[in-house]
Amino acid sequence: MRRLPLGLTAALLFALPSGAAPAADGLDARIGEGLFRRMWVAAPTATQAADGLGPLYNARSCATCHPRGGGGRPPDPAVEGDQGVGFAIKLNDDPVYGRQIQSNALLGQIIEGRPGVAYREDPVRFDDGEIVRLRRPAYEVKDLGYGPLAEATALSARVAPRVHGMGLLDRIPEAAIQAEADRQAREGVVAGRPNRITMTSVGETAPRIGRFGWKATHPTLTHQDSEAFSLDIGMSTPAFPDPWGDCTPAQTTCREARHGDSKQFEGLEIPSTVIGLIDVYLRSLPPDGGLKAPRDKAGGDLFAATGCAACHRPSYPVTDGEPGKDAGPAVGTIFPHSDLLLHDMGDGLADDVPMGEARGRDWRTTPLWGLNRLAKDDGRLSLLHDGRARSVTEAILWHGGEAEKARSNFMDLPAGSRKALVRYVLGL
Repeated sequence: MRRLPLGLTAALLFALPSGAAPAADGLDARIGEGLFRRMWVAAPTATQAADGLGPLYNARSCATCHPRGGGGRPPDPAVEGDQGVGFAIKLNDDPVYGRQIQSNALLGQIIEGRPGVAYREDPVRFDDGEIVRLRRPAYEVKDLGYGPLAEATALSARVAPRVHGMGLLDRIPEAAIQAEADRQAREGVVAGRPNRITMTSVGETAPRIGRFGWKATHPTLTHQDSEAFSLDIGMSTPAFPDPWGDCTPAQTTCREARHGDSKQFEGLEIPSTVIGLIDVYLRSLPPDGGLKAPRDKAGGDLFAATGCAACHRPSYPVTDGEPGKDAGPAVGTIFPHSDLLLHDMGDGLADDVPMGEARGRDWRTTPLWGLNRLAKDDGRLSLLHDGRARSVTEAILWHGGEAEKARSNFMDLPAGSRKALVRYVLGL
């Protein structure tokens, strides 16, 4: 990591929580934590290391969308004005609104709109009489600030994912992910495939396997963080250097506003050093589980027999090499319960918003580790890409496409076995 400019060093130290006294070997992680929590402000300010917010944005800090490293939730339609937590509406590249609706704006700017959701409940009945109600969402954007969306524009909702353990996913060799895709192709039970992304903005010409994001659109943690700064906070990074974030050429007031890019910070608002420190912090967050094989062998056997393990692969090797690449031999095994591949999940979850090689029905297998932390809230959770599933059972029942067989097997289980399987998942 390059030496920080003196002014930036002082600014970053002020970002630490009040009273923090970090040890020398944990200084980078503690500074990164402060930056993760930092509330960014509009430019220009005297402290250039803290400005550059917007002009249009969804959140002022990383922690706003990931409180305590956790995930987000959709708006509650029963609560007037509730906007959810870490909730955003993605677009398939609208000519005026870009790739995402920004629901906040700096003084003098106009917000793009206010995302909302309404649910219709569809009952699903098991043979033993149990009824589970699935929430089928309908999304809209009210108070559009720049005219109507294009006729061809599709809306897809997202909730922010949990960030604990992401640094370990960065250490899985690409060769291992590709080998899993090859195995699935040979055996023909499911057909996972990698989403290959070329990071041209940082000078790379060869595609790399995406592993982060709901559609596996980011090959590295750094790339994931950089896009979040651009789309969610409206700040430029080496990978996404536009200081106006997601503002399109049609949004001239946004593009012509004062921005926080500075020569002393690589001509950016968030220089590589800052991104690096945030990455150090995120890599310091261990998963809540997933470092050892689950102890519930009976539950694991049921998980495999039902077909869940076909996509939610229990384990992967990790290396001590450069994140996202294959440098270095395997140094251990983690248990994220995901193959990190794209799978066709059927029409029920389709969003008509392709990303890279991911089509509208394709979603990356979500890692299940860390659900143990949320077990007590099963029934009040926000699972799947848009948070529609309130419980593990609901999430399973939304599975279609390649996962239709596993869903059917789950529905055929007696009530006691269904509860045992859910208990296993909530123990990961």
